[in-house]
Amino acid sequence: MHKFVFIYGFALFGMFFGAGNLVFPLQIGQSAGEYWALGAFGLTITGIILPFLGLFVIKLYRGNYLSFFGGAGSFAKHFLPFFTLSLLGSFGGMPRCVAIAYGGINRVAPISLGCFSVIFCVATYCICLKKQRLIDVVGKWLTPILVLFLVVLISLCARHSGESAGVAEASAATALIGGLTTGYQTMDVLAAFFFSSMIFLQIKKTMPEESTDEDVLKVSIKAGALACALLAAVYSGMVFMGAKFAYLTKNVNPSEMFVAISESVLGNYAAFFIGATVMLACFTTVVALNDIYARYLHSLLKLKEDNFKFILLGTTATAFIMSLLDFRGITKFLVPVLDVLYPSVIALTLVSLFSQKPSALKKALFYATAAAMLLFS
Repeated sequence: MHKFVFIYGFALFGMFFGAGNLVFPLQIGQSAGEYWALGAFGLTITGIILPFLGLFVIKLYRGNYLSFFGGAGSFAKHFLPFFTLSLLGSFGGMPRCVAIAYGGINRVAPISLGCFSVIFCVATYCICLKKQRLIDVVGKWLTPILVLFLVVLISLCARHSGESAGVAEASAATALIGGLTTGYQTMDVLAAFFFSSMIFLQIKKTMPEESTDEDVLKVSIKAGALACALLAAVYSGMVFMGAKFAYLTKNVNPSEMFVAISESVLGNYAAFFIGATVMLACFTTVVALNDIYARYLHSLLKLKEDNFKFILLGTTATAFIMSLLDFRGITKFLVPVLDVLYPSVIALTLVSLFSQKPSALKKALFYATAAAMLLFS
């Protein structure tokens, strides 16, 4: 059982730790300055604790995210999965990952964004056709390598002579609020519902036949807790890095901040490993998101299994087109949508912890929160 916890815990970490997660913690530290710890705390709430609750809630629904969204009514049951998966998939999460991966590799081997995106998306498409090996490859090999490199980098940054000062004077309240609101942009709460469903069903399939749903639930929760602990440690370290090297990154493109700090600490000779780390973080997330989104659309359209490769081709091609907007353009598109959607889904998640049945309260709370955030925005 411990074997499953570690494999799937690392797999979840690898799925969550993608594009924005290499940028947003650094931006929080950059703006928080000496109050970086408060910024990290805010990010922990919206970027780790709330996604963990999302993981837990879907496990209460035995991996069925449609039942979860159905708590807000029949319209939400069908519209929310499509809308959120579209944001996480081809129209937001996936192209953002491609843009960040490009920011890392471009310093190692200069290449145009278009050419890089084509290569990246073709590789993603090929890997997604081999779904049966996805979890094992991510959990056993890619993620442990990524975690090891990040731990080494953060440790070296702590010893490096830098200045823990943000690009502007920040108050404690500003740092905390910045961490809370920036956690929205990771989209990890939205991703948690679908990652949790995927992991729960995979664990159920690989565990011994005599295992009960309770056994699967225990392993799932422990794997989720391991992933959250790893995320908390890495996020805190990266917020610290952002604060300490704010003087270095204040004029750097967000997609290249991580690489700029890494080169400052490790030198140009480590450029290959820096690019590889960025690629691993983004690639594991893109593969997971693309597989989930394509299979959802395949199921929604009720197509034959042979047609899955065409749906996958469509989701990958759309992500390629969106990736050409670069990180800043994709972020501008996502922020106003997330400002309305995120609080509504969080409200539904919190209520669902106590009751898994559809109710008028859930429906009213979800739509009231969405309306309030729309007016506020």
